[in-house]
Amino acid sequence: MAETSIWRKVADFLVSPPSVNPGEMKELIGEDDSVVLSVPTVSSSYKPRAWIDRNTFFRSLLILTEKRLLILKSGSKANVLRDIELDSITRHRFGSAKKKGLSLEIKTVEAEDVIRFHRQYEKEFGELAEKFPKVLGKRLESSVAGGETVFCMHCGTKIPALSVFCSSCGKRIRV
Repeated sequence: MAETSIWRKVADFLVSPPSVNPGEMKELIGEDDSVVLSVPTVSSSYKPRAWIDRNTFFRSLLILTEKRLLILKSGSKANVLRDIELDSITRHRFGSAKKKGLSLEIKTVEAEDVIRFHRQYEKEFGELAEKFPKVLGKRLESSVAGGETVFCMHCGTKIPALSVFCSSCGKRIRV
């Protein structure tokens, strides 16, 4: 009986979401941004171009705002593990495989992120899959209207934010 309760506590710890108080949240996102959605994650893998900086974080919280995607780990004070500007995202893909579970893959010029979600949060994941492309599209439109640019993930050339192909190397940058 004691064994069952120990395993239950371990499982609850691994699946239960970290928490961030409203004051910290306001400080993290700033006055000119707003939270669209937050979803607890099981793990978040960060793979930058330099292999030595690769890392995987467990039990974090994904926060989608109007301008960026934050991955937080809570403690005595919320730690920002990843801060991804939406207009730096070159590709994204949602997955729902039986073996690998629910996931979101994000590619930027600098790195690849794979964020996995527990089946317990399938409803929240569905909301994220619905809202993320809309928020991303809205952010890219405002970037283009403001004359903003992004970098090609293949050659690093600065190009207009909504370009589908790089004007320098000719490779596809948006799916």
